[in-house]
Amino acid sequence: MSTTQDIEQGILDLFRRVYGEDLSSIVVYGSYVAGNFRHKSSDINLLILLQNCSPDSLERLGREGKGFLKKHKVTPLILTTAEFAASADVFPMEYMDIIARHKVLFGADPTEHVQFSHRNLRHELEHQLRGALISLRQLVLAARGRKRLLAAELKSWTGSMAAIFRGLLRLRGVEEVPTEYSELIEQVNTVYELQSGPFLSLLRLREGSGGDPVQLVSELLPRLEHLIAVIDALEVDS
Repeated sequence: MSTTQDIEQGILDLFRRVYGEDLSSIVVYGSYVAGNFRHKSSDINLLILLQNCSPDSLERLGREGKGFLKKHKVTPLILTTAEFAASADVFPMEYMDIIARHKVLFGADPTEHVQFSHRNLRHELEHQLRGALISLRQLVLAARGRKRLLAAELKSWTGSMAAIFRGLLRLRGVEEVPTEYSELIEQVNTVYELQSGPFLSLLRLREGSGGDPVQLVSELLPRLEHLIAVIDALEVDS
Protein backbone atom coordinates (compact mmCIF):
# COMPACT_ATOMS: atom_id res chain seq x y z
CA MET A 1 0.00 0.00 0.00
CA SER A 2 1.32 3.43 -0.95
CA THR A 3 2.02 5.86 1.86
CA THR A 4 1.37 9.58 1.70
CA GLN A 5 5.10 10.12 1.29
CA ASP A 6 5.19 7.66 -1.63
CA ILE A 7 2.28 9.39 -3.36
CA GLU A 8 3.80 12.85 -2.96
CA GLN A 9 7.14 11.65 -4.26
CA GLY A 10 5.38 10.07 -7.23
CA ILE A 11 3.64 13.37 -7.96
CA LEU A 12 6.92 15.26 -7.79
CA ASP A 13 8.74 12.76 -10.01
CA LEU A 14 5.99 12.75 -12.65
CA PHE A 15 5.49 16.50 -13.02
CA ARG A 16 9.16 17.35 -12.80
CA ARG A 17 9.90 14.79 -15.50
CA VAL A 18 7.16 16.02 -17.83
CA TYR A 19 7.46 19.78 -17.34
CA GLY A 20 11.05 20.37 -16.26
CA GLU A 21 11.91 24.06 -16.01
CA ASP A 22 8.37 25.07 -16.99
CA LEU A 23 7.08 23.76 -13.64
CA SER A 24 6.50 26.62 -11.17
CA SER A 25 4.39 25.15 -8.35
CA ILE A 26 2.62 22.00 -7.25
CA VAL A 27 -0.09 22.49 -4.63
CA VAL A 28 -2.31 19.75 -3.22
CA TYR A 29 -5.64 20.83 -1.76
CA GLY A 30 -9.09 19.54 -0.79
CA SER A 31 -9.77 16.43 1.28
CA TYR A 32 -6.12 15.35 1.05
CA VAL A 33 -5.19 18.13 3.48
CA ALA A 34 -8.57 18.60 5.18
CA GLY A 35 -8.37 15.52 7.39
CA ASN A 36 -11.08 13.48 5.69
CA PHE A 37 -9.02 11.91 2.89
CA ARG A 38 -9.62 8.22 2.13
CA HIS A 39 -6.97 6.48 0.04
CA LYS A 40 -8.37 5.06 -3.24
CA SER A 41 -11.80 6.56 -2.60
CA SER A 42 -11.02 10.30 -2.31
CA ASP A 43 -9.62 12.31 -5.18
CA ILE A 44 -6.23 13.99 -4.81
CA ASN A 45 -6.70 17.53 -6.12
CA LEU A 46 -3.60 19.23 -7.49
CA LEU A 47 -2.99 22.76 -8.65
CA ILE A 48 -0.18 22.67 -11.22
CA LEU A 49 1.26 26.02 -12.26
CA LEU A 50 3.50 26.28 -15.31
CA GLN A 51 5.41 28.98 -17.10
CA ASN A 52 4.11 27.59 -20.39
CA CYS A 53 1.50 24.94 -21.14
CA SER A 54 1.77 23.33 -24.56
CA PRO A 55 -0.45 20.65 -26.11
CA ASP A 56 2.64 18.42 -26.46
CA SER A 57 3.34 18.53 -22.73
CA LEU A 58 -0.28 17.71 -21.94
CA GLU A 59 -0.15 14.71 -24.26
CA ARG A 60 3.08 13.57 -22.63
CA LEU A 61 1.53 13.87 -19.18
CA GLY A 62 -1.41 11.78 -20.39
CA ARG A 63 0.90 9.08 -21.72
CA GLU A 64 3.42 8.93 -18.90
CA GLY A 65 1.09 9.67 -16.02
CA LYS A 66 -1.96 7.61 -16.97
CA GLY A 67 -1.31 4.72 -14.61
CA PHE A 68 -0.22 6.81 -11.63
CA LEU A 69 -2.99 9.41 -11.97
CA LYS A 70 -5.68 6.74 -12.29
CA LYS A 71 -4.35 4.53 -9.50
CA HIS A 72 -4.29 7.36 -6.95
CA LYS A 73 -7.29 9.30 -8.34
CA VAL A 74 -5.15 12.37 -8.96
CA THR A 75 -7.05 15.27 -10.53
CA PRO A 76 -4.68 18.00 -11.75
CA LEU A 77 -5.85 21.55 -12.39
CA ILE A 78 -3.23 22.83 -14.84
CA LEU A 79 -2.78 26.57 -15.36
CA THR A 80 -0.01 28.95 -16.27
CA THR A 81 1.12 31.29 -13.52
CA ALA A 82 -0.33 34.20 -15.50
CA GLU A 83 -3.69 32.47 -15.84
CA PHE A 84 -3.85 31.75 -12.13
CA ALA A 85 -3.04 35.33 -11.19
CA ALA A 86 -5.64 36.72 -13.59
CA SER A 87 -8.56 34.40 -12.79
CA ALA A 88 -9.24 34.93 -9.07
CA ASP A 89 -12.10 37.24 -10.05
CA VAL A 90 -13.66 34.50 -12.19
CA PHE A 91 -13.23 31.51 -9.82
CA PRO A 92 -13.26 32.99 -6.29
CA MET A 93 -15.24 30.05 -4.89
CA GLU A 94 -12.71 27.49 -6.09
CA TYR A 95 -9.66 29.56 -5.22
CA MET A 96 -10.94 30.23 -1.69
CA ASP A 97 -11.19 26.46 -1.26
CA ILE A 98 -7.57 26.08 -2.36
CA ILE A 99 -6.32 28.83 -0.06
CA ALA A 100 -8.26 27.52 2.96
CA ARG A 101 -6.63 24.07 2.92
CA HIS A 102 -3.55 23.41 0.84
CA LYS A 103 -0.03 22.07 0.96
CA VAL A 104 2.80 23.17 -1.32
CA LEU A 105 4.74 20.21 -2.67
CA PHE A 106 6.97 22.17 -5.04
CA GLY A 107 7.89 25.79 -5.71
CA ALA A 108 6.51 28.96 -4.18
CA ASP A 109 3.08 29.22 -2.60
CA PRO A 110 0.98 30.86 -5.35
CA THR A 111 -1.89 31.68 -2.99
CA GLU A 112 -0.02 34.18 -0.81
CA HIS A 113 -0.90 37.25 -2.86
CA VAL A 114 -4.32 36.28 -4.24
CA GLN A 115 -7.06 38.78 -3.40
CA PHE A 116 -10.80 38.28 -3.66
CA SER A 117 -13.89 40.38 -4.05
CA HIS A 118 -17.03 39.31 -2.21
CA ARG A 119 -18.95 40.83 -5.09
CA ASN A 120 -17.30 38.38 -7.47
CA LEU A 121 -17.99 35.53 -5.03
CA ARG A 122 -21.67 36.49 -4.92
CA HIS A 123 -21.85 36.48 -8.72
CA GLU A 124 -20.20 33.06 -8.99
CA LEU A 125 -22.44 31.59 -6.29
CA GLU A 126 -25.54 32.82 -8.08
CA HIS A 127 -24.19 31.34 -11.32
CA GLN A 128 -23.46 27.99 -9.66
CA LEU A 129 -26.82 27.85 -7.88
CA ARG A 130 -28.73 28.64 -11.06
CA GLY A 131 -26.72 25.95 -12.85
CA ALA A 132 -27.53 23.46 -10.08
CA LEU A 133 -31.23 24.30 -10.36
CA ILE A 134 -31.22 23.82 -14.12
CA SER A 135 -29.31 20.53 -13.93
CA LEU A 136 -31.69 19.23 -11.23
CA ARG A 137 -34.69 20.01 -13.43
CA GLN A 138 -32.99 18.18 -16.30
CA LEU A 139 -32.42 15.14 -14.07
CA VAL A 140 -36.12 15.01 -13.25
CA LEU A 141 -36.99 15.30 -16.93
CA ALA A 142 -34.56 12.54 -17.96
CA ALA A 143 -35.65 10.16 -15.17
CA ARG A 144 -39.32 10.31 -16.24
CA GLY A 145 -40.51 9.14 -12.85
CA ARG A 146 -38.13 6.18 -12.58
CA LYS A 147 -37.16 6.38 -8.94
CA ARG A 148 -34.09 4.15 -9.10
CA LEU A 149 -32.59 6.17 -11.94
CA LEU A 150 -33.46 9.46 -10.26
CA ALA A 151 -31.86 8.33 -6.98
CA ALA A 152 -28.64 7.36 -8.80
CA GLU A 153 -28.52 10.69 -10.62
CA LEU A 154 -29.14 12.61 -7.41
CA LYS A 155 -26.17 10.92 -5.75
CA SER A 156 -23.91 12.19 -8.54
CA TRP A 157 -25.52 15.63 -8.52
CA THR A 158 -24.84 15.99 -4.78
CA GLY A 159 -21.07 16.20 -5.28
CA SER A 160 -21.14 19.71 -6.72
CA MET A 161 -23.06 21.14 -3.78
CA ALA A 162 -20.33 20.96 -1.13
CA ALA A 163 -18.26 23.67 -2.86
CA ILE A 164 -21.36 25.86 -3.16
CA PHE A 165 -22.12 25.43 0.55
CA ARG A 166 -18.57 26.46 1.47
CA GLY A 167 -18.89 29.52 -0.74
CA LEU A 168 -22.23 30.44 0.82
CA LEU A 169 -20.65 30.42 4.27
CA ARG A 170 -17.63 32.45 3.20
CA LEU A 171 -19.90 35.02 1.60
CA ARG A 172 -21.41 35.59 5.03
CA GLY A 173 -18.00 35.93 6.64
CA VAL A 174 -17.68 32.47 8.19
CA GLU A 175 -13.96 31.82 8.61
CA GLU A 176 -13.95 28.28 10.03
CA VAL A 177 -15.83 26.33 7.37
CA PRO A 178 -16.62 22.72 8.35
CA THR A 179 -15.09 19.86 6.40
CA GLU A 180 -17.77 17.28 7.24
CA TYR A 181 -20.67 17.43 4.80
CA SER A 182 -23.40 17.16 7.45
CA GLU A 183 -21.87 19.97 9.53
CA LEU A 184 -21.52 22.07 6.40
CA ILE A 185 -25.22 21.68 5.60
CA GLU A 186 -26.27 22.43 9.17
CA GLN A 187 -24.22 25.62 9.25
CA VAL A 188 -25.63 26.81 5.91
CA ASN A 189 -29.13 26.20 7.28
CA THR A 190 -28.27 28.20 10.40
CA VAL A 191 -26.54 31.13 8.68
CA TYR A 192 -29.25 31.49 6.03
CA GLU A 193 -32.08 30.73 8.49
CA LEU A 194 -33.32 27.69 6.57
CA GLN A 195 -35.35 24.84 7.98
CA SER A 196 -33.42 21.56 8.10
CA GLY A 197 -34.68 19.24 5.43
CA PRO A 198 -33.87 18.60 1.79
CA PHE A 199 -30.08 18.93 1.81
CA LEU A 200 -29.72 16.63 4.82
CA SER A 201 -32.18 14.21 3.18
CA LEU A 202 -30.03 14.35 0.06
CA LEU A 203 -26.96 13.48 2.12
CA ARG A 204 -28.77 10.51 3.67
CA LEU A 205 -29.77 9.33 0.19
CA ARG A 206 -26.15 9.60 -0.93
CA GLU A 207 -25.06 7.54 2.05
CA GLY A 208 -27.54 4.79 1.21
CA SER A 209 -30.26 5.48 3.75
CA GLY A 210 -32.98 5.37 1.15
CA GLY A 211 -35.90 7.75 0.90
CA ASP A 212 -38.24 8.77 -1.90
CA PRO A 213 -36.19 10.62 -4.56
CA VAL A 214 -39.31 12.10 -6.17
CA GLN A 215 -40.41 13.64 -2.88
CA LEU A 216 -36.85 14.80 -2.25
CA VAL A 217 -36.68 16.64 -5.57
CA SER A 218 -40.00 18.34 -4.81
CA GLU A 219 -38.32 19.77 -1.69
CA LEU A 220 -34.94 20.52 -3.26
CA LEU A 221 -36.23 22.61 -6.15
CA PRO A 222 -37.96 25.30 -4.04
CA ARG A 223 -35.01 25.33 -1.62
CA LEU A 224 -32.63 26.12 -4.49
CA GLU A 225 -35.02 28.74 -5.86
CA HIS A 226 -35.13 30.38 -2.42
CA LEU A 227 -31.35 30.40 -2.06
CA ILE A 228 -30.97 31.95 -5.51
CA ALA A 229 -33.39 34.72 -4.57
CA VAL A 230 -31.49 35.37 -1.31
CA ILE A 231 -28.09 35.55 -3.02
CA ASP A 232 -29.47 37.65 -5.88
CA ALA A 233 -30.81 40.22 -3.41
CA LEU A 234 -27.76 40.21 -1.14
CA GLU A 235 -25.77 43.42 -1.14
CA VAL A 236 -22.04 43.15 -0.62
CA ASP A 237 -19.57 46.00 -0.16
CA SER A 238 -16.56 44.75 -2.10
